Amino acid sequence: MGFNKSFRVIITTLDVERPKPYPDAFLEGRRRLGTPIKDCAIVGDSVVDIRAGKAAGAKTIAVLTGLFDEKSLKQEKPDIIIRSITQLSSYLNVNAQI
Repeated sequence: MGFNKSFRVIITTLDVERPKPYPDAFLEGRRRLGTPIKDCAIVGDSVVDIRAGKAAGAKTIAVLTGLFDEKSLKQEKPDIIIRSITQLSSYLNVNAQI
């Protein structure tokens, strides 16, 4: 699919023992990149994504384009909720502390 040209690291369920909601995939990605988890943001459209990101200790960004409604995602207490993935770059640029 050509993903290897777009991403420095790709982690799949084959790379970790436990899938989400465990944070293993995010922690492995962080390890391979050599980046502190506090400098990472997990972007997801499900409650499982947000739970795993929180469990990893990363900032979390919920996107309202999946199967979960805003109320369900808010209950997981993500750091930010955005309506569309197209908003992501502006949030990351404006909120560099995220």
